[in-house]
Amino acid sequence: MKKIIVLLLLSIPGMLSAQHSLQSDLNMFRADDVIIKQQVSYKDPGRIGENVLWDFSQLEVIDDEYELLYYTYNDTIITGREHLTKYHYTLQNDSLLLWGLDDQTTHIKNKQAELLLKFPLAYGDSTKEHYYGHGKYGNRLELDVMGTVETAADSYGMMILPNKDTLKHVLRTRTIKYIAEDTRPITPDYQYKENSDFCPDVDSIKTRLANDTVLFVSETFRWYEKGYRYPIFETVRSWEQHRDTWEYEFFNTAFFYPPQEHYYLVEDEENLAVLDSLENDVVIDPWEGLTYNIFPNPVTTAPLEVELYLPLPATIHIQLRSTMGTIVLNADKGYHPIGICGFQLETYNLPVGNYILDIWLDDHLINGVIMKR
Repeated sequence: MKKIIVLLLLSIPGMLSAQHSLQSDLNMFRADDVIIKQQVSYKDPGRIGENVLWDFSQLEVIDDEYELLYYTYNDTIITGREHLTKYHYTLQNDSLLLWGLDDQTTHIKNKQAELLLKFPLAYGDSTKEHYYGHGKYGNRLELDVMGTVETAADSYGMMILPNKDTLKHVLRTRTIKYIAEDTRPITPDYQYKENSDFCPDVDSIKTRLANDTVLFVSETFRWYEKGYRYPIFETVRSWEQHRDTWEYEFFNTAFFYPPQEHYYLVEDEENLAVLDSLENDVVIDPWEGLTYNIFPNPVTTAPLEVELYLPLPATIHIQLRSTMGTIVLNADKGYHPIGICGFQLETYNLPVGNYILDIWLDDHLINGVIMKR
């Protein structure tokens, strides 16, 4: 799927009221939790914004037994083990902090922790902090790593699962990390620096990020549903960013956490209570659950793609108008039942400029600005 740019669309009160936020008592991972997730082929994370439709009904499974487990040796640090790598976390004043990692070859100890997120986190919230870590690769190279990590709750909407079930209270987060790295042969001073409190100040880290010819970047999207402690879906992508704007992507993958495989859920009383409350919710707005994608925007010569999830059956009519009000496209798309529908709008012959797209679902209107380039 091509990159999807958010439209300036009318908000839907029912969907706005259905938003949720990440809470430490509901979404902080816990010692002794074991999650079996599926590694699947990478999927474009889709657009930013409100009432997004994420269709994950077609996933190519790479590994269906990918284990993630958490444990602790004390009441402070909780360790997550995944793919032979251990990550060390604490929760301090509702801030989730990463203090380092260990695997078969690499050891990193953060002197300034990575702030991964701050609870509660609702749509539109974000955090950004600098970090610094010191460690080694094998027993040959000493490592210094520093940079920024930023997390934002950038979207909410509905997800369609491989079994065609729908999750209607999904919140997505985006975490992007910029990394400047130094490597050098290990010297006798290594252990002294490992145990010291040395940490470069923020200005030094900023200068380093601004002047390095190559930075490493990692981007992780996570999709959370009300009533589930851990994400339902996750994408991970890494690349090199060169000062001349050239980029080289060297890794991408995705993970699906099947809701029925969340083994910890039977002991998660807080989230079970949330699921029970959702079952008893009375839907006031009949259009709650309406989600959509409209892309690409700006559009050039390719057709404009429209994807909709209809919570109600509807007859669809569309118009495309110039900013002066002239109708340049007018089409009936007929009756559609509950579920996903989609269609294309040919715009290659339109002059460059901005247009207003109106989509009528019976008497319910979605509209927004389309840019033709």
